[in-house]
Amino acid sequence: MGEYVYSIWIGATPARVWDVYADPRRIPEWQTGKPVIEDVHGGPGEPGATYVSRRGRLVARTSVVAAAAPTRLVTTTQAYLGMQLRVTSRLTDRAGGTDLELKAETRWPRRRRLLGRLVDRVVLSPREAEKELNSLRTIVERKAPG
Repeated sequence: MGEYVYSIWIGATPARVWDVYADPRRIPEWQTGKPVIEDVHGGPGEPGATYVSRRGRLVARTSVVAAAAPTRLVTTTQAYLGMQLRVTSRLTDRAGGTDLELKAETRWPRRRRLLGRLVDRVVLSPREAEKELNSLRTIVERKAPG
């Protein structure tokens, strides 16, 4: 199992960050890999909500397992090659903005653990996370009121 922690400060309220971050329909705006979001059921950041994310032939199914808007979101994803991903996101009001911290935990089937380490390094790399979080920050700050 891999564990990764990423964080960023965004110049907007936690509620404003939540509006973009917790809405699966907004994912293509800020995530890399050109995801297509389909089969959205339930409201953004609502426990029990589900959606499908497609990146080419790769398909992942995500469920919101816990949420406390606008401060905490927990999702689980069943992804390609048997990967299971759990992301716990915390949004904390700080210094006129929001600290967004993501803790991502991966689990791979025993027969694919070596491959899983390689995929983790590419898909969950700090470089990719930085790109995505910076894109999220740009979108939120650009649309944040004055």
